[in-house]
Order: sequence, then C-alpha cells, then structure tokens
Amino acid sequence: MTGLHIRHFDFASDAVPVLGFMPELYESNFSDFRADADFLARKRAQLREASRDPGQAVLVSVDERGISGFIWLVIEVEYSGRRRGEVAAIHVDKRCRGTGVGRALMDEGMALLRTYGCEAVHLMVTTTNETAVGLYKHLGFSVTRYQMEKPLR
Repeated sequence: MTGLHIRHFDFASDAVPVLGFMPELYESNFSDFRADADFLARKRAQLREASRDPGQAVLVSVDERGISGFIWLVIEVEYSGRRRGEVAAIHVDKRCRGTGVGRALMDEGMALLRTYGCEAVHLMVTTTNETAVGLYKHLGFSVTRYQMEKPLR
C-alpha cells in the first residue's frame, strides 16, 4: 500500500476510471447482471450529481498506477433527525485487493461521515461476497436487518 493517497473524486478526471470499475462491481455481486451502455450512462449521470451534491461524497484511492478504488457515500437524515451515512458503493481494483486499499477507503469514508455529523454508517452487501463481509465484520459492522427476495415466476 505504499504510495497510496485517498482524495475527493473529481468528475472531469476521475469519472472514466471509476465508471470502468462499475461492470465488475455489479456483475460480481449479481450473477445475472450485465452492465450495458444504458447502465453506464445512468451511473455517469449519478456520479456527476454526486460530485455536486453536498449530501454525497465520492473518494478515490490513487497509487503510482492511477485510481485503485473508490467509495461512494450518502448522508441521510433519519425521521428522528439523526444523521447516518450509507456506503452506497465501494470497489477496489483486482490488482490491489488484499493490500489494505479497501480498509483505507472504509476508514477514510467513516472519518468523513463523522465530520458530517453522522452517528452511524450502514451498507448492503451480497451474502456471496465473503471477502467484503469479512472486512465489514472486522471493521465492526453487524447485521441489523435482512433483505429478502422471492422470484415471482
């Protein structure tokens, strides 16, 4: 992880590499998902909006070879007025997995959420993504609800 730097996302210079991570991010978590041109266009528009929205933040990890990952955060205000952050997406390039980049992005993201007054952070992860589940448990996350699905065939 030498030479790793985490900074705020800049749409003009970072959109293309971050969008390049989207197919693997979604296709690896949802076996029948295929990222097509429409999906990538929607994600591009969402990234542009996130870069302008004070209720969102995207951080990128950068090393000597370029962007190695990103974390996308959303600040929510619950009905009680409590501020809570959401990790909407996180991805680490294959070449950097197991080197601490994911943990560094999570640590920096949680620190940023604290500066926004967030009292907690939540995320969703597919049950098959055992590496991510292990990281989140190691960082102190616990299961607070189950999302269940039933096919309507």
